[in-house]
Amino acid sequence: MLTLALAFSAAAADIAAVRAAEDGWNAAYVTGDTAFLDRLLAEDYVSVGATGADHDKAANLASARTYAAAHPGAPRTPLPNSSTIAIAGDIAIVRHHGAKEVSVDIFQKRAGRWIALYSQHTPLPAAG
Repeated sequence: MLTLALAFSAAAADIAAVRAAEDGWNAAYVTGDTAFLDRLLAEDYVSVGATGADHDKAANLASARTYAAAHPGAPRTPLPNSSTIAIAGDIAIVRHHGAKEVSVDIFQKRAGRWIALYSQHTPLPAAG
């Protein structure tokens, strides 16, 4: 019973840590905190946008700087309750369900912290 309780506690801690990473990611992006993003994103991080174009880590850091400069004081939004986090060993999959797109972020736990490896953004079909 103790083993089960410890496993549940570790899973809850991992989910909380991934949620904190997602929240920090959003805040860092809108404020242009590239130091935070540099620590969060793996060196080989790739994001595939809604148009199918892929962006590496350097492009994402540049995008955050550009966004922050163009949108000073933009709101920092926490991970929505509609998002889900699934943990499988040292991998976390975060699914976001927005009004216009669905996206997935994949993290890996390395040296005790969660690092973003990959993101995919898929537009939802227009209602018709």
